[in-house]
Amino acid sequence: MDRLPGTSSLHIVLVLPTYLPESFGGAEQQSRKFAATLVREGVKVTLLAPRIEADTPARETKDGVEIVRFRLSSLPNLGGRHFFSFAWWSLRTAWWLWRHRRSYDVVHIVHGRLHAVGPLIGAKLAGRPALIKFGRGGEQFDIDTVKNKRLFGPQFAAVIKRLTTGFIANSTQMVDDVERHGIEKARVHRIPNGVIMPQVEPRAARERSESIFLFMGRFDREKAIDTMLKGIAALSGKRAAKLMLVGNGPREEELKALAQDLGIAAHVEFTGRLDDVTPALREADFYLSTSLSEGMSNSVLEAMSFGVVPVVTRVSGVEDMVEDGTNGYLFEAGDVSSCVEALERAAATPPDSHARMSAAARETLAARFGMESVVAQHIALYRTLPGKYRP
Repeated sequence: MDRLPGTSSLHIVLVLPTYLPESFGGAEQQSRKFAATLVREGVKVTLLAPRIEADTPARETKDGVEIVRFRLSSLPNLGGRHFFSFAWWSLRTAWWLWRHRRSYDVVHIVHGRLHAVGPLIGAKLAGRPALIKFGRGGEQFDIDTVKNKRLFGPQFAAVIKRLTTGFIANSTQMVDDVERHGIEKARVHRIPNGVIMPQVEPRAARERSESIFLFMGRFDREKAIDTMLKGIAALSGKRAAKLMLVGNGPREEELKALAQDLGIAAHVEFTGRLDDVTPALREADFYLSTSLSEGMSNSVLEAMSFGVVPVVTRVSGVEDMVEDGTNGYLFEAGDVSSCVEALERAAATPPDSHARMSAAARETLAARFGMESVVAQHIALYRTLPGKYRP
């Protein structure tokens, strides 16, 4: 792959509120692949993240990306009774960005929640531009989430809006949310999430003895996996179905108990975190997401890149990539009956129609969401920002 001209002089600092190996989510996976692709294009990348577990390395280099982690007792984007962790994170990141101000060009913060405040202040003091890539749209829009914090929420939201050089919105919903907050259009950049297209054979039409549904991500309340389990329970009474849940999170034991109570434990596999999700993606017929809010789901993107047909809620970013009945199925968030209806439609999909939808999913991704194109758009944006360091 030929490098884009002029990229070898760029040094980007990526800032995340959680990262591998402590959190196995779409944002972390997307950031890992995005950073590695930047490095292959000749851009130097340093990644700042918290570490909660004592055995997580404070420093390491992976895929050419330097990773620096700051020890905390809880995640820095929570606030409330975890305010001390937020404050310590803010001090550590601001100081790091000030101390290294002559070595980097742009601070790129993943998600505009509470953890962004410290890095924004550090970038401001260092005289460097700062970008925020929004994480969620709609009711859970990042700035609204910060504003609703009881302790200084409105003040922190104002800091985020004032100190950010530019905002990256990856969905139509997010663009609407930004406009609602009165942020100037010139500061908003529409760039989608990217996916590295795997080399896979087109899925052939085949009869299925059971429909295999897959979910990958963190088991938290915003993912509404209880709705997923209830939907699978209703479907299992009519059609043979299996659900694979890849990942972990705070609700894991609660969800295992719910699967038992619903009588579907034999049809639900909790795989835990997987270093390589390729076998699961190759096995699955459908990707199931019951999320109450999203930005642009990285897990849905990855599944579609493998030709796994999505069955997903109508949340931010989804309708930018999924057309109901053409390359996937859509249903309403938080509505079990709507979920069941979509599952039934999916399970009843004839083999030849499933093969066509699978191919359409891959075609959509290849045409609009290729990682190399997304990285090129980011590099072009980095070059336009004022205040970049040049030795």
